[in-house]
Amino acid sequence: MPVMLERWNDDKMDALDAKVDGLDHRMERGFERVDTEMRELRQAMKAGFEGIDVRFERLNHVLIGAAAVIIAAVIAAAAAIFIALINTPHV
Repeated sequence: MPVMLERWNDDKMDALDAKVDGLDHRMERGFERVDTEMRELRQAMKAGFEGIDVRFERLNHVLIGAAAVIIAAVIAAAAAIFIALINTPHV
């Protein structure tokens, strides 16, 4: 059974060109949509990270305050021990 070969005439080439152009336009629209979604996602992430940054700054202030209180307590305890040692009679 012989296989019939089709000739690629101008009409077929034009039809293929039209399909490729259509694909090109669809791809451009798709990439534009993805770019828009990525831009929106970046903006949302940036806003979320700014909120987290504020929370970390507050936490940092709390930790610094807590460290200052602990250091003051250690110094006070050391001073109390030192004073107690000085005031005890030596044998």
